Amino acid sequence: MLHIRTVSLWGLGLIFLLSLCAFGFAEETLELTGERLWYSIGEKEVLVYRGKITYRDVTLEAERIRLFLDREELEAEGQVIVQRKDEGLLAEEVSYHWGKDWWKFRGVRSDITGASIRGKLFFRGETIEREGERTDIESALFTGCDLEEPHYYIEARKIVIFPNRRVDIYHLSYWDFGKRLFSLPYYSFFLDRVDQLPLFPIFGYSRTTGLNLGYFYNYLLSDVSFGTIILNWWQKDGWSVELRHYLDDQEHGERGKLSLLYRDYPSSPSKLTAALSYQKTIDEFTKLTGSFDYAKTIGETDDRYTLLLSVDRTKKDEVGKFNLSYNADFANEKDKLSLILTYQRELTETVWGGAEFYYWENAKWVVFVDQDLRYLLFLRKTQDIWTYTLRYTGHSDLEGDAYTGDTIRVVRKIPELEIARKEERIGRSDFSYSYAVTAGYYFEEETGVRDSRLNFSLDLVGKSQLGVNTRLQPTLHFEQNFYGNGFARYLWSSSLGVEQQLSPSLALSLSYDWRGYRGATPFKFDYITKESSYLAAGLTYASNPWKITLEGGYDFLSEEFVEAILSLDYTASVQKKFTLKGSYNVEDGVWEGMSFTVAWPLSPQWSIGLEGVWDFAEGELDALEVKLTHDLHCREISLLYDKSEGTVWLEYSLKVFPSQKFTLGG
Repeated sequence: MLHIRTVSLWGLGLIFLLSLCAFGFAEETLELTGERLWYSIGEKEVLVYRGKITYRDVTLEAERIRLFLDREELEAEGQVIVQRKDEGLLAEEVSYHWGKDWWKFRGVRSDITGASIRGKLFFRGETIEREGERTDIESALFTGCDLEEPHYYIEARKIVIFPNRRVDIYHLSYWDFGKRLFSLPYYSFFLDRVDQLPLFPIFGYSRTTGLNLGYFYNYLLSDVSFGTIILNWWQKDGWSVELRHYLDDQEHGERGKLSLLYRDYPSSPSKLTAALSYQKTIDEFTKLTGSFDYAKTIGETDDRYTLLLSVDRTKKDEVGKFNLSYNADFANEKDKLSLILTYQRELTETVWGGAEFYYWENAKWVVFVDQDLRYLLFLRKTQDIWTYTLRYTGHSDLEGDAYTGDTIRVVRKIPELEIARKEERIGRSDFSYSYAVTAGYYFEEETGVRDSRLNFSLDLVGKSQLGVNTRLQPTLHFEQNFYGNGFARYLWSSSLGVEQQLSPSLALSLSYDWRGYRGATPFKFDYITKESSYLAAGLTYASNPWKITLEGGYDFLSEEFVEAILSLDYTASVQKKFTLKGSYNVEDGVWEGMSFTVAWPLSPQWSIGLEGVWDFAEGELDALEVKLTHDLHCREISLLYDKSEGTVWLEYSLKVFPSQKFTLGG
């Protein structure tokens, strides 16, 4: 039931509130304010002029509002403004059934945003109906242009909006430069991702393929099942037909994509490829994902399959996962299958137990079949700052032939015990430390070595402010190993970073990296760190809009300077900036190369962009791309040139949809 609270003139609000309470409306609150208010007790109707209604997450304002309490409906007219969460609408008339959460609008204006939209996308509609998470617009106009008379727009017989998900457009016509440029029976674009179904056809030319043409046909099977058929033709390189079908059913937790591509070449066999991806939320704890890929050359036996399947289940007291992977290669007559099953469960408040099983099958048809099973069992107890973990691993060569090409190389832990102390801050400093001790007996199958091993590891990280302008950032990792045969070794990796602010705009950074090991180990699996002794230095000058950076270093082991990098950045705005970056060979005393990126306005409507690389050794441009752009308020036309490809082409793009471009040439 509904409880209405009103604020009106001359104390009418109090009388109205008492009257409604007599009818028992007491479960939810609808707040109503206005200049003039009439209430008919017998008919349970309320009429408000210049009123405002607040109900749940909805706010509605209008010149005239009529409420029908027994039907749980309202009608509003005259400059109606509706706000719901972060959505807003302006309409001439509105009908609302708050019991069913059903809306109907007439003469509507609004806008939408999304991950695929830069800025806002504006729309107008003759009538709109909304129920739940679906909005239907009849006789609509869409545009990214914020003018009353937009430069370009999309007219549609019907538009369906799924908030934060997708927009479906039926029987659309695209208008620009005062003319209808093309029409499509159906088009859909996503609000929650950047990738889009194509809108514009493609027509162009290149030296390698000659003339080329691309045409797209969008279709819709249902609100959650839709796709595109793509036709491509190249004068010198044949043709292709492609199907991209999408499943987007958030209500049932399903999402998928199917791609089929047939490629016909003029002088070589045709090819067929297929790809399928699928996700489904089975329940609040379980999720299924899968993919399938297929490729084949027509007329040949070279089929290739790849299948991946995964089931994940995560609850407060248990975690499980199943993975399946299968690959088949008919050309080389071989296939591979792997299965991984992991499961962990909380046994008590402080103890978890788990297991992992890994099955592997590798077959060379008619020649051999290699089958292996690896497993892990563990118990883990957490108590205060300590974690105790006991592990046991095993391995079985199921086919029993000890095939020398076995892929799985296992180090058996029979068993292994780890005691780890969690990271803890040292006093009141910004430094923290953690350490662990691991002991076990191991069998390394690859080398046949059996031995015990005791490992101690220590990690230290932190930072320290030395004065106002200096910061120190050291890290240290140290390990000490002892083995049953009398061997011992230790290894370390450490770094020390210093940052010094020399002035408000000038900063110096130094870092020294030092790592290595001493001693010997009987095991091949033991971690071996590469020795290094390296000093890096950087000098940065930053004063808006300039930034200059110089970086270099010295390798003490090779006794050589590494190349120095000089970077110069100027950023006045997104449209007015450039970057120069050059590398200098300190040992030889020569510049090796320089890359540059420039975006620069030539006038309020024209701008130029440059990207390239200058080769000092050859004394020429190694690569160059030029983009000349004319800004048309809400869209752009660009002329592009690529030196390496010797190609020139035109691009027409909408600012609201950066990924949607019409290309001519190139």
